[in-house]
Amino acid sequence: MKQKVINRIKTWKRFYARQAGTLDENASWKDIFLKLNLSYLESIMLGKAAIEQCNPFDMDEMLYLGKLPFYTEIKELISSMPNQSFGDYFRSSMPTGDDIYFVRYPALAEVGPNDNMFNVPIVVATVVYHRPVDFDEDIYVWCGRSCLVDNTSKHLIIRYANEKPKDFHLET
Repeated sequence: MKQKVINRIKTWKRFYARQAGTLDENASWKDIFLKLNLSYLESIMLGKAAIEQCNPFDMDEMLYLGKLPFYTEIKELISSMPNQSFGDYFRSSMPTGDDIYFVRYPALAEVGPNDNMFNVPIVVATVVYHRPVDFDEDIYVWCGRSCLVDNTSKHLIIRYANEKPKDFHLET
């Protein structure tokens, strides 16, 4: 099942990378979405095209992802957070000794007054788990509801690592 999930992730990544033009599937999800710089409506339209061309994850694949450490909790947390309610960096320390580092792209300071405020931010969640996780593929998750109602839509990338990300600049 693990390989099936990784193959599905790579298929989706290849699709999105092709849309970004000069990038390929070896680029990071973050770089792909920064290059695409999608509005809410563009995200929805491209997501529908991805579903048609790449097929959605099936129930077994979703169950596999849901068993990864903190996958479901991160997805639920980020899906519910209004985009204006968090900054560029935040962190969760779990009672189990695990840490989750969140980094927002583009940084708030990089969003100019004339930029489209309905562009969807990218949030990279890096889980530093107290035991090694046998999954080293970054996972893209669309977190979207109507941007006109609550502005909570995000491109979420969940990854598992042994140390905090180098671009996490909040004092820990």
